[in-house]
Amino acid sequence: MSSENISDLLLVLWQKWKSASPVKRGAITREQYWILRTLSERGKMKIKDIASAIGCTPGSASIAVKRLEKSGLVRRERKEKDERVVTVTLARRGAAKLDSWRGEQLVSMSAFFEPLSARERQILRTILEKALVAGDDLPMPSRSIRGKRS
Repeated sequence: MSSENISDLLLVLWQKWKSASPVKRGAITREQYWILRTLSERGKMKIKDIASAIGCTPGSASIAVKRLEKSGLVRRERKEKDERVVTVTLARRGAAKLDSWRGEQLVSMSAFFEPLSARERQILRTILEKALVAGDDLPMPSRSIRGKRS
């Protein structure tokens, strides 16, 4: 089996992963999802930094954050000295929701590996880890929300 065949299979698996996401299920927009993920990974951020991190305009990020705040998933704070500066933090409810969605996605995807024996799963894990370490030197695609990525 060629590397291209393996790449094709991994792409199909990635598409299945994405289809199990809260974005594909309509629970949240792609932009909102990446805002939550980014805040979860980086902590408190300014709107302009969130926009830069997820690949959208500050205006678009601001609207998405306002909707997330209405849902109780994030908290916005304005600086006293300069009210134009807004920082955003992930609310407990947002962290819990993100964990819940991630858990649902993992359960859904785990079904693909059930037919494998414990030994086969260990071999697959070892192979994937080896491939990922080898790929560390390769440039990673941006996590931009534009285009077809999610």
